Amino acid sequence: MSFAFVVLVSAPVFPNAIRSEEGVRIKTLRNYHKTFNYQPELSYKMLLLSSVAHSEHEPQKCMNKAVPQDKFQVESVVTRPCDAIKSKCSGFVAFSHVLQVIVIAFRGTEDPFQLMDELLETLFAPSEDFLGGKVQSYWKRSFVVLWKDIEPRLKSLISAYPSYQVWVTGHSLGAAIASVASAWIAYKRMVPRENIILYTFGMPRVGDYKYALQHDQLVHNSWRVVNFDDIVPRMPPFTPGLPGGAYHHGKELFYTKPALSIYSPHKECHGKPTDEDLTCSRGLAITNLQQSVKHHSEYFGVRPGAYCATY
Repeated sequence: MSFAFVVLVSAPVFPNAIRSEEGVRIKTLRNYHKTFNYQPELSYKMLLLSSVAHSEHEPQKCMNKAVPQDKFQVESVVTRPCDAIKSKCSGFVAFSHVLQVIVIAFRGTEDPFQLMDELLETLFAPSEDFLGGKVQSYWKRSFVVLWKDIEPRLKSLISAYPSYQVWVTGHSLGAAIASVASAWIAYKRMVPRENIILYTFGMPRVGDYKYALQHDQLVHNSWRVVNFDDIVPRMPPFTPGLPGGAYHHGKELFYTKPALSIYSPHKECHGKPTDEDLTCSRGLAITNLQQSVKHHSEYFGVRPGAYCATY
């Protein structure tokens, strides 16, 4: 399911507190990304795993078709109501002995009613405290209701396979939940931080500048993939000068043309403002709303919300 919004544009206003932190943040990120680089093949695999999250009832069947060579085993699927109209959020935990990986993937928006509730709450409800910053209330609540059942399953797998990497991924709403989950795993030191890898697709702004700063410091191998003029990464509007104002964390991987494949033209975004690089998606004007929605719904020729329906 895709987001469709009116795009609001705001000027980049930076309070003094943000300016004073920016130098430290830039230096920290520069050090992290000397170690970690965007991997197109891994990105595609993560997108397929995000797509499997839409197969609530037959995830193993979809998994076997999506990444058969990796022999992922779905350990559990958690689906819970996550808003006032009882829309459901969902995620799964799986593992691969072939890759020595544990994966957590979250599903995107379920239907238009959930989409409307997300939109209204994200634009008008107060953000909530999380790890020294603020995150949008819908994303945090969705994480909390799923995490109480996902966490014990994840801990059991980590205990059994302590050296395995932990991959976290999602598309759209699932991307926002994945952002929060990855930060929490790192904050709680459930695994060494260098073992956590986050790839998100079409992720909305999850929290404010302080949350973005915390996320950048906690999750070092983090990639926020944006398909050209995808509209959702522009929401909620960029408002760093307001209390709790929306601001992306890093690191943006921007497809400068429609992402028909993982090898379509793309760039790592290291310009300013940090993680809101004006030479990347935030600087690209939305000229065709229908096209922008399509570019949210489909990455690398894959439609995450419909992928498993074909099996």
